[in-house]
Amino acid sequence: FVSHRVVTSDFQNDVVCELLNIGLQPEEEVLMPSSGYRLDALVEVQGQRIGVEVDGPSHFIGKEPIGRTILKRRQVFNIDGIRIVSVPYWDWDKLGKDRTKKREYLSCLLGMK
Repeated sequence: FVSHRVVTSDFQNDVVCELLNIGLQPEEEVLMPSSGYRLDALVEVQGQRIGVEVDGPSHFIGKEPIGRTILKRRQVFNIDGIRIVSVPYWDWDKLGKDRTKKREYLSCLLGMK
């Protein structure tokens, strides 16, 4: 058994920080037991577990998700029963340093508003 150290990006750290600031308790780098995929964050909203994927440029061609990203979303939902929401880099970049807008964005994405 070999354990690989997981390295998170500044982008992911920023998203997780704002998840905490909207009152959620994100679990980071969660290995899903059935599918074997690792989620950037897992949160519970109104009794429902939701995966949060912080998706940088390597997950897209243009603004379309690449095959492995599509497969991961589908497999985690179908095998683990977890819905995934994506925070694409271009949306996050548009919010700049405005923490209020970031919190509103995440609240809407997760169905809290």
